[in-house]
Amino acid sequence: MFTQLPEDKKDLIKPLYKKHQPNFSALSCYFEGKMPGKAYVDDVKAPTKAICRLEMSWTYVSDDADLPWIEEVLGELVKSTWMQVVWVPERKGAYPLKDISKPFSRLEYIERKEAQKEPCKVDIFPFTSELYDKLPEDYKEWHIQNYGSKEEFLKKAWGFFAVENGNVCSESEAAFMSGGYAEMGIYTFEEYRNRGFAYATCLKTIQELEKKGIKAIWACDKDNVESDRLAQRLGYVNPVEYEFVYLEPKK
Repeated sequence: MFTQLPEDKKDLIKPLYKKHQPNFSALSCYFEGKMPGKAYVDDVKAPTKAICRLEMSWTYVSDDADLPWIEEVLGELVKSTWMQVVWVPERKGAYPLKDISKPFSRLEYIERKEAQKEPCKVDIFPFTSELYDKLPEDYKEWHIQNYGSKEEFLKKAWGFFAVENGNVCSESEAAFMSGGYAEMGIYTFEEYRNRGFAYATCLKTIQELEKKGIKAIWACDKDNVESDRLAQRLGYVNPVEYEFVYLEPKK
């Protein structure tokens, strides 16, 4: 049995997530009210098991939830929505809804040493309205999909643009900033790739986060070789391998 937990009671389930989970700063944003989502529990008054699905699809299972209960909840939710379930290393091999689940390997870097080289020379500026207007239209639309509007992006997003000759060539964003952590994101526009802009922009973002006392986390798909290589050049070491279990409604 399970039921949706009222929003004003979500503090009841925070203690059910004591162990570190990859991509946890996004879930922390949900608990802080920065990220929309819904939680499902076994008992509204005294929950012992929980599953949180964020609006952007990432789904988190509490530490002590058993597989039959997980399958019950996910089996009902997947009838109407798709999910990417964060599957911690100790759960590897025991996947829910095996007929439709699609696990794929991920890496999360938290530990970081010194970066391997000096960045290239490029102007790097915080997000501004003027620079936002210079982004390609499809990329501006992507931000609007995520934030709702340009104004909300500039209000909530935190990061830097690399600029060459007045043109934005790369963007690094510290996403899901919560609990002393943030997740790194990077995108370099095609005509500016392989010139060191991603490295320079990410390094600037990481250094500025560290000044604020925030640890920058790097997470990527295991087969994203370029992202993994960039993380290592930035000094990241000893990644944790985990999985996303992708679920979508049957057609």
